[in-house]
Amino acid sequence: MKILLVEDDPQLGASLERALHHDGSVCEWVKTAEDAELALNISFFDLIILDWMLPDQQGIDFLKEARKKGVTIPVLMLTARTATSEKIEGLDGGADDYLTKPFDLDELFARLRSLGRRREVKASSELVIGNLKLCPDRHEVTLGGDKIQLSKTEFLILQKMMESQGRYISKTQLEEYAYNWDNCVTPNAIEAQISRLRKRLGSGVITTLRGVGYKVEKV
Repeated sequence: MKILLVEDDPQLGASLERALHHDGSVCEWVKTAEDAELALNISFFDLIILDWMLPDQQGIDFLKEARKKGVTIPVLMLTARTATSEKIEGLDGGADDYLTKPFDLDELFARLRSLGRRREVKASSELVIGNLKLCPDRHEVTLGGDKIQLSKTEFLILQKMMESQGRYISKTQLEEYAYNWDNCVTPNAIEAQISRLRKRLGSGVITTLRGVGYKVEKV
């Protein structure tokens, strides 16, 4: 699981980063809303841990803006605020869960696992970007109503890109998702799969940002 940690407290941030790595997660730690937005624009994350108080913007305001932009990643809000009205504001603002400081790490991990399970359930529903639709349950892809036949690997790569909600996803992330690491993956495997997908979907559907990754555009 890849987690974006947005926390400006250096001691708490470092402790959480170590704990998340020790728990088996990949953690990217940023300290400002600006850096969080940049991270979301160039990487794919399964979950976000978001502090309410950030130096450049309130976490809740950052979250509201992210939700308006179509970010659907589950968010666990961290805050020292305990008033019920503030918890309600956080949940209504787009948070999926809420944890007050100080907190127990075991409870944090339990809440993250719960959010991860919810995301897995949500991911099984239909994904839509413009005229492109993908249904994981039926292993079906349609473009403008026409069915597109894809291999299992092509389907997985397209699914991962569509789940990223218009953000670039790296070659390494696609490899980790689409391939079994017991098998040998050639250096240009993802490029070859992307090339085949472009032939099936049209050249304008998948865009590349050199050195960053790939994303699906609205068509």
